[in-house]
Parts: sequence; C-alpha cells; structure tokens
Amino acid sequence: MSGFAMIVVGLVLGIAGAWSIRTVLVTAGFGAGWLLASVFGATVLTALIIALVTALLAWLVLRLATTIVFFSVGALVGLVVGGRLFRLLEGGDGNILLAIVFIPAIGIAGGWLAEKARERFVAWGTAIGGAALVLSGVGVLVSWLSWLRDPAEGWQAVLGAVAWVALAVGFRIGQKVVGTGDLSDH
Repeated sequence: MSGFAMIVVGLVLGIAGAWSIRTVLVTAGFGAGWLLASVFGATVLTALIIALVTALLAWLVLRLATTIVFFSVGALVGLVVGGRLFRLLEGGDGNILLAIVFIPAIGIAGGWLAEKARERFVAWGTAIGGAALVLSGVGVLVSWLSWLRDPAEGWQAVLGAVAWVALAVGFRIGQKVVGTGDLSDH
C-alpha cells in the first residue's frame, strides 16, 4: 500500500506540481509524513493520519510564509511610494518629523494591502514603485527636470503626479504584454 500511495503522490506532484506551489508543498508534506511513518513501521491507517497531519502542517507553514512575504514586499513598495508622495506633497524642504510618520505609515498600509490583494498588488505595486523610482532618477540625472524629484511649485507637483500615474500604467501594460502580470491570470 505504501508503494501505491507514493506513486499517486509522485504523480500528483510531478503533474500538478507546476500548477501550484500549494500543491507542491502539501503533496511533498504528505509524502514526507508517509515516508516518516513507514520508517517506523506504522500501520497503513497510522501512516495515512501522519501523512495528512504533515500535509496540513506544510500548508500552514506556506500560509504563514506567504503572508510574511507579501506583507514585506508591500511594505517595501509602500515605503517607495510613501517617499515619492511625500516629495510631491511636501516639496523640496519637507519636515523631517512629518516624513518619519508619513512614509512608514504608507509602508505599513502597503504591506497590509499587499497581503490582502496578493499578486494583483505585486503587479500594480511594482509598476507604481518602479515609476516613482524612474521619475526620481530622471529628476536627479537631468538638471532641467529636477522638479520631477523635488517639485517646488504646484504645477510641478501636479505634472509630476500625472507623469507618475502615466508611467505606472505604461509599466502595467508592459507587464501584461511581456507576461509578467498577475499570477492569478495564468
């Protein structure tokens, strides 16, 4: 019976494993639990129970790890976006105390949003964050476009925000064309 179970688990892992990381971890957890029970000479029922518990533990570890990963990615993207928003809203000579509160708050909000929206946030978040970095970089490298980094006047902040949104949408369209868009679309 254990040979048959390992064949089934192997087939599921080999065929369906490419479709989902969840499938890989749960199946590998089941297989590891079954093999562990077999090493100690457990009955088929005991091996099945141990394998199912191990598969459940693998799934729980995956859930915890993905929550941490998505929150971390979202928080980092949120910090980039928060920094860009702070520059646009506060101008070149911003209040340091306000920056210490505002930018991390956007980072935490980004982490929360990323954990809730997952792949869609990563796709949009990377497009928005990438656009923010590109515009800031252009503002540093091209002196007559320095207002992209540090807008001093209202029209510069508005135009910088419009450029940011347009570039982010362009990046998102590029992600879809290249095929690196939402993982949930595949």
